Amino acid sequence: MTTDIPAVPSIDFDHHSEHYARHWREINAQNRAACPVAHTDAHGGFWVLSSYEDIATVAKDDAAFSSYQELDDGTHTGATIPAGPIRQVPIEMDPPEFTAYRRLLNRSFAPAVIAEWEDYIRSATTYCIDQFIDSGTCDLVADVLNPVPAITTLSLLGLPTEDWRSFSDTIHEMVHTPPDPDGNFAADDAAQRLMELFVTVTETISARRQNPTDDLISTLVHAEIDGEPMSDQRLLEIISLVIFGGVDTTGSLLSSVLRWLEANPHERERLAADPGLIPQATEEFLRFFSPVQGLARTATHDCVIGDQQIRKGERLFLSWASANFDPALFPDADKVELDRFPNRHQSFGIGVHRCLGSNLARLEFRVVLEEILRRMPDFHISDDAEPFRSIGVVNGWVNLPTTFTAGVREGSDVAGNPALTL
Repeated sequence: MTTDIPAVPSIDFDHHSEHYARHWREINAQNRAACPVAHTDAHGGFWVLSSYEDIATVAKDDAAFSSYQELDDGTHTGATIPAGPIRQVPIEMDPPEFTAYRRLLNRSFAPAVIAEWEDYIRSATTYCIDQFIDSGTCDLVADVLNPVPAITTLSLLGLPTEDWRSFSDTIHEMVHTPPDPDGNFAADDAAQRLMELFVTVTETISARRQNPTDDLISTLVHAEIDGEPMSDQRLLEIISLVIFGGVDTTGSLLSSVLRWLEANPHERERLAADPGLIPQATEEFLRFFSPVQGLARTATHDCVIGDQQIRKGERLFLSWASANFDPALFPDADKVELDRFPNRHQSFGIGVHRCLGSNLARLEFRVVLEEILRRMPDFHISDDAEPFRSIGVVNGWVNLPTTFTAGVREGSDVAGNPALTL
């Protein structure tokens, strides 16, 4: 007598591929309809979760689905597939270890604390736009969307803001270069440059131990976890997360939104005429463009998701981007509705690991969009604009060559830093 074993539903899915980057909405829709829990052989093999409900269930169960596992061969799993070169804390931690670190960081990213950064962000945006406003031409990505979040992130940490381009260019190269066939992130030279940049971080950590200032690195250096100060390695793991999350994602979302507004002039005019619409529109843009397409977990024991058997140690990709288009939650999901409500998108994740920097991201997005619409209301983006070749880490555009009616400089000291260059 034999027992029939259900076949594992297999799909050809690679969230880092150029094909996925060009067709991600269609691919995710097919997966939701046909195989909401399916397996792919890409990057050593992993499960792809596509329905809102399944993803929410897994994301909220940190005991069954781990964000970080050290393996017997000396490697590790993490929050991305493939795992990144640097552990990022606390997103790559599980409770209870996770909890103390997240509680510490929450204080520095609380809404009231982040609100105090609005003047700085607007000053930085003004400074960036002033550099080209009288020329009538720019690359919105290189000239505004990359520098503003990078400058803000480095300033928040207490790192030299004149280094913004080195951090920004290096991280962007890492996130939009597809991994190689063996599952390694392909931008090895960029990863090496990042390690060199982290020498500055290490030096700043040492300096803040002796002479603390009013910045996040000083806060972290003099904080204690379970009664003990953190090691330099642990501090680097936390700072790495802040840099990767802060330097790249908001600018990438803005690039997608500005490209869409170029093609939808009526909606652009609505937002320009009434900036008060931007906060609610931000939630719809987050849903529709899903700047972070998804994150990963590792099963800690055998379990069942949907009707599929998941084995201990198997990897799962939680597709925020697919959840954001699930018709069970979002009627007419393929349409951008700027006043959509409710809008329970998963673009910042879900559960205890929900994005630490969501308040800062929303603030940066609002301020930069307000200033671009105010000072460059007739911007026109060239058809030569180039999207990321891989969006498995972040979804956005490499460049946005733009023309507009020239304006006048308004002046900004951007934190009084004469060494800042764009």
